[in-house]
Amino acid sequence: MVNTQEPASARCAAHDRGPATSAGGDLQAQDFTCSPNVGSSERSGIILPISGHNKPISASQKGHASMRPSLPAFDERAAWRSPYVLVSVATVTLLGAISAAAPARLLVFGVMAIGAPLAVAAANPPAVLAIGGYALLAAFAISTWQGLLGSTDQFVRLLTVVCTTLISWGIAGHLRAALQAITSAAREREMLAAIVEQSSDAIMVSQLDGTLTAWNGGAERIYGYTAAQVIGRPVTDVIGTDEPERLRRSLSDLAAGKRIRLDETSRVRGDGTPFLVSMVASPIRDEHGTVVAAAATERDITDEKLARQRSARAARLESLGQLAGGIAHDFNNLLAIILNYADFLAEEVTGEGTRDLARIRDAADRAKSLTGQLLVFAKREPTKVEVVDLNEVVTDAGELLSRTIGANVRLVCRPRNHALPVCANRGRLDQILLNLVINARDAMPDGGVVVVETDLAEVCAGDATPLPPGPYARLTVSDTGTGMTAEVRDRLFEPFFTTKPADQGTGLGLATVYGIVGDADGHIGVESTPGVGTTFRILLPPAAEPADQPAAPAARRSPGHGELVAVIEDEEYVRDLVLRILQENGYHAIALSEGSVADADLHGVALLITDIVLPDKSGPALADQIRARHPDLRVLFMSGYSDTELRRQYSLGETTRIVHKPFTAVELLANVGEALSAAPTTTTPMMQPSEK
Repeated sequence: MVNTQEPASARCAAHDRGPATSAGGDLQAQDFTCSPNVGSSERSGIILPISGHNKPISASQKGHASMRPSLPAFDERAAWRSPYVLVSVATVTLLGAISAAAPARLLVFGVMAIGAPLAVAAANPPAVLAIGGYALLAAFAISTWQGLLGSTDQFVRLLTVVCTTLISWGIAGHLRAALQAITSAAREREMLAAIVEQSSDAIMVSQLDGTLTAWNGGAERIYGYTAAQVIGRPVTDVIGTDEPERLRRSLSDLAAGKRIRLDETSRVRGDGTPFLVSMVASPIRDEHGTVVAAAATERDITDEKLARQRSARAARLESLGQLAGGIAHDFNNLLAIILNYADFLAEEVTGEGTRDLARIRDAADRAKSLTGQLLVFAKREPTKVEVVDLNEVVTDAGELLSRTIGANVRLVCRPRNHALPVCANRGRLDQILLNLVINARDAMPDGGVVVVETDLAEVCAGDATPLPPGPYARLTVSDTGTGMTAEVRDRLFEPFFTTKPADQGTGLGLATVYGIVGDADGHIGVESTPGVGTTFRILLPPAAEPADQPAAPAARRSPGHGELVAVIEDEEYVRDLVLRILQENGYHAIALSEGSVADADLHGVALLITDIVLPDKSGPALADQIRARHPDLRVLFMSGYSDTELRRQYSLGETTRIVHKPFTAVELLANVGEALSAAPTTTTPMMQPSEK
């Protein structure tokens, strides 16, 4: 171990460079100059900036920039009580007594001039003047008493006392200023040492050969090594860099006076854990400008980078969700036309034409399912939530999943002993399980084990999970498959991203899971190691104990009895479709445009059917405009967006009916019948979307 004890008397002055501070306000290394005192061959510590100025600091104490006991400020009163003052007074008094007793011809009284120089060491100019004055008065009184008044001998010796006093006074003033400067500098060094020691960043100093000579508390916390463990060791043995040649080049650059900055580089902690740091390294110079050492400041940016990656991934998925939702909404309009006109034709054709229409209808149903998955990912698919026991979902799905995954894969279900109620859509939970288990099966071509577990987890403040603190129901699905790389894991929830062959997957399975979990205000995380396996963990907010839910009645066709229905829909084919369904099932139907609403005669209209998102004005706004003249008018809204999103955006109450596209004739007629039989409700639009 290299002895790094350094003299406290060494002084350092910052080289002509501006201060460098990190974004968080902690200290950053800069170019330094060190100047040892005369007679000192060792170098002092480093110079670190504070408040925009360069200040000296010692890097001794085995490399720690640690706080020492504070030095007292210069004490004026203590200077008067200094032993030097007391000795000076006593000396002048004693010499005065001797002079009075000695023969006049010896002129001993002149020796009292020594009193003021003796008091110089007290560094108290007023005390020096007082002692000098005392000596002058005593010498004058004694010499006068001895009959030397007005003589040359008296004048010369009194002048000697005066000159000696003045010279001593000047020296004492200089000494006092020097002591005050030393005390102030020492206190500043102690304060800066405490700042360095308390910095959350790692601050270290090394010789030009890479031997560490300073190691602060931040470095101890980040790396897990104490200063005693690292001082004297090569820096490559401590920081765990996997690029020793690069480090040697960096030391060479520092020796040449260059400043080095790395926004991101890898390090290894004492326990072997890898992490990332940003680093700034600068040369330390002596009084001649020669580089004698290097100082570096490192900040752990591992969590910061992970947060940026999570944020970027969430933003990417959000933008993809918006794109997918817009595309799916437009497809829903087209699918509503295809499905219903296929039904119209099915009533008119026979034989081979019927089979062709069945194929068209089957393809449209598959397209409807596909757009439904896109809307789930985009969190725009209308869902009906209920309180269900997550344990029951896992138990009920176990038998079906076991048959689905094949004989060479073993499914193990471990539900929690107590009920685990969550507020979610039961069908969507089944879809989550199916997608995750099928995904696990595909990752184990040679067989393996899939474990499905439920339990209660606690999320604490400061956890990486972006959820409010509190208890959450946790669903865990893990497998012993091939695992995945970090690159695949980062894109795992993107729609249409898949590592399977084109004929074995659409790339929407995990994207759908992501959308379902997000729609339930939950969070999904994944851990995977190539060759070991993958684990998905889903957190869902808990709910009250599940209650028995009455089954929803199936939609029934509700024919009309001549009621007049007005339809507002900007998509021509969808508008014609709605009019035809109504007219063929006992209703009178008329079409309105946005511009004609104000002047239209709506006397006798029993129901208004309008799309919610229109080019110029929203459906709820038009409905309120019409109801101002016809308060008893009933309204049925249409849309392809999420029920929850629409109700929140337009302040639509739970009693306001919305039929979601693509709908069949049966679904539309059922909603029309229910709307006509219900009491009229009011709407209050909040905003006008610019696009459908």
